[in-house]
Amino acid sequence: MQEGPNWIFHDLPIHQQFWHYNVLMDVDGILTENRSDIPYFRGLVGGDKPIETIPSLMITDDVVQRSEWGNVVILGGNFVHWYGGFDSYIVGKVFQPEYDIASVSMGRKQTLEDSIEDIKYLPYYQWREWIDALSQFHVGVHLMPTVGAGTFNMNCAFHGIPCIGYEQVDTQRDLHPLTSVKNEDVESARKIAEKLKNDDGFYQECSNQSQELWKELYSEKVFLEHMNKVFGML
Repeated sequence: MQEGPNWIFHDLPIHQQFWHYNVLMDVDGILTENRSDIPYFRGLVGGDKPIETIPSLMITDDVVQRSEWGNVVILGGNFVHWYGGFDSYIVGKVFQPEYDIASVSMGRKQTLEDSIEDIKYLPYYQWREWIDALSQFHVGVHLMPTVGAGTFNMNCAFHGIPCIGYEQVDTQRDLHPLTSVKNEDVESARKIAEKLKNDDGFYQECSNQSQELWKELYSEKVFLEHMNKVFGML
């Protein structure tokens, strides 16, 4: 099972890169997080080895979807290339001065980020605390170039929070079709931000659509049906 971006092994020492490749060639099947990963792995291993997705999943027992929220935009990552935090910040500023900006604290967070005056950083949360805290925000911005699990995008959809992000991530493309842009298309992301800020009808459409799509595509029931099918094929 590939967790994280498909290229993550490129940063290993050369002998471990070849070891990783040999493992891929030897296994009976590959599970990966995004449908966009499948052609990559197929190109590496060739043949007819099963390559399927293992979608991101939220266990929502006792989690309540939001019913009210504040006037704060939440950024989905810190100021490193992995998360694309700087680009998210630039798009998030479109919502000022009507909306404040907050951001998460991740493992790659830089110390100097706390000195950025117009961002309020959330503390490090346990997952359950995070889901409750997220419910209070107005819009998510997550221009993360790394194609991984997409949990931020999925968590936003559960609460009906429109999320601006890159379409290569399944959870963004599937759950936020009206606010998804191509990688590095910050210009289009800014235009979507302007529309979310100024067009309440568009905002409500995005909010309602994301919640409905989450129920349709990413509920625990749908996950189990998909994985039972996958393991049946494997």
